[in-house]
Amino acid sequence: MRLSSLVALAAPLLACSDLNSTSGGVVALELRLPNPAVVEQHDTLALVARALNTAGDPVPAEIFWHSPDSALIVDSTGFVTTDSSSGSGRIQAHTGSLLSDLVPLEIHRRSDSLAIQGPTAIPVPATDSASAALVAAVLSLTPDTAGISNTRILYEVVDTAAARGTVRFEGGGLSLRAATGLTGQSLVPVTLRRVPEATPPATVTVRVTANRPSGLAVPGSGQVFTISFP
Repeated sequence: MRLSSLVALAAPLLACSDLNSTSGGVVALELRLPNPAVVEQHDTLALVARALNTAGDPVPAEIFWHSPDSALIVDSTGFVTTDSSSGSGRIQAHTGSLLSDLVPLEIHRRSDSLAIQGPTAIPVPATDSASAALVAAVLSLTPDTAGISNTRILYEVVDTAAARGTVRFEGGGLSLRAATGLTGQSLVPVTLRRVPEATPPATVTVRVTANRPSGLAVPGSGQVFTISFP
């Protein structure tokens, strides 16, 4: 089975039909779906599952997939796409007589662009402890421009060696994965703050990236903000 690059970010779902093992000793299927469980219009998502025995250990098994819903196009090996731009559909895995639960996938419009909305050069006055908001949005551009909600934008300080211990995002780190709202922007303003009693570099570079559920980068990923400190 080919695996999606999102396996490490996936949320496991355990689905059992009963505790009677199949011929291969399989009693459960563990589905690993993107978190959030979303498929985008005209994108291709690789579904991932593994078979477990009574001890909870993975065992070799041939796993097949299907969907009872016409909104999703699923091949038996677990590749799913959709022509729809909204709504939802359900997917199910099976091996032998063992079926997983029907699991919903939300359908989104395609993420066409990660756009910076506002200045990319942001000075922090000496009297302030935090920058103005670093505003970016994940957008769909066809047939009209609309924000993509329930996805994430990753903000990362690039020059970590120089910046460590002197600046931080809300939460304390040098990276922040921000959930988006209806506009495609972060639900909470993203700012870079000075660490009290520390002297930050004169400039700090922050890179923004976003991925489709399939793991492909949204066009526009890699753009940067430059935060300057007096």
